[in-house]
Amino acid sequence: MSQCYRLSPIGRRDNLLMIIVAMILWVFAVWSIASTLRLRLHPAVFWFDLQQVFTQPPAIEQAVPALLMLVLIVATPLLLWNLIAEWDATFRLTNEGLEYQTLGFRLCYHWHNILAIQPQPVAADEAVVIVCRYDPVDTLKNPLHRWLHRQMHGRQRLLIGPGIERRAELLQAIEQAMVTAQSSATTATTGIPLG
Repeated sequence: MSQCYRLSPIGRRDNLLMIIVAMILWVFAVWSIASTLRLRLHPAVFWFDLQQVFTQPPAIEQAVPALLMLVLIVATPLLLWNLIAEWDATFRLTNEGLEYQTLGFRLCYHWHNILAIQPQPVAADEAVVIVCRYDPVDTLKNPLHRWLHRQMHGRQRLLIGPGIERRAELLQAIEQAMVTAQSSATTATTGIPLG
């Protein structure tokens, strides 16, 4: 049952393109905030220029674009993390559950923990959400990894993007394992076999 599912070659190409665009956007935001606030990016004078900005606040026509660029400077690395995590993601079906591995950490979403696959019916060009009873992310020791994973997927959820190769096969296997786990849990609880 241990099959691996990764981003398809077309998905990798699209993902790489988005990574490049995000990096260009981040460089543009850094350059734009520096030119708007008249900051020199050389390390020897940057802090001096930044102190001058705080002692003499910029005019509104400088402050608004600078704040927008600051938002881009902060948000773009999070976007890059998500794109790189999606690039590296591997989904593996095991007897215990759906194993998700990316960027050096591994999580197991046990079959009895998976509640639903949303949306139903699944559209080919939309991400699919695996909804869980509890969050396996709590098993990660690194709080930064926990936070980054949750900001990408959400709490008690796992996203499977549209670019995953053989995604329909993966989702069908997840549904079958989920139904089997739920029926065996019902049988264990009631003692009456279903069907």
